[in-house]
Amino acid sequence: MQLKQGERLRLPEELREELSRPAGTIYSDVKEIPVRENIISVGDETTNSLIDMGIRPILSIFDLRSRRMKFSDILLYKFPWRIIVKNAPGYITYDLFKSVRYALDNGIPAIQVIGEEDLASLVCIHHASMGVTIIYGIPNMGLALLKVDKDLKERTEIILGKMVIEDGA
Repeated sequence: MQLKQGERLRLPEELREELSRPAGTIYSDVKEIPVRENIISVGDETTNSLIDMGIRPILSIFDLRSRRMKFSDILLYKFPWRIIVKNAPGYITYDLFKSVRYALDNGIPAIQVIGEEDLASLVCIHHASMGVTIIYGIPNMGLALLKVDKDLKERTEIILGKMVIEDGA
């Protein structure tokens, strides 16, 4: 999957239900998570909880919101060095897509999304190396862990291929 500058992927209605179902192994408490390294975190509460437990993800993606409500600015202090991108709900912008790759290649610890990071896990799976664990929050359930492997990458590519490419202007 490649996006050109100025393009974005839109989540079509027929994929919304599929992506709303939790994927991976679900943990109700961050203390139950068996993985301590080689992690990418997506979401404010997820990222903050991991850091408070002494777990430092290789990449954290957050939007300063939790359950569509304002989240504490504490992550701005925990990540003074970060990439900032715009991304609308239900979309994957070129900037988000390329920033995840750039951050992983260059050791940049965080991406702050202005808008919504709801589909960032897909981008992380696409770009992550085999064996990396993606952790994201599921409201009122806990945390989902996905271990990146060939099967997960293939399923993600199918989903990305079903998304609609639009001009992002």
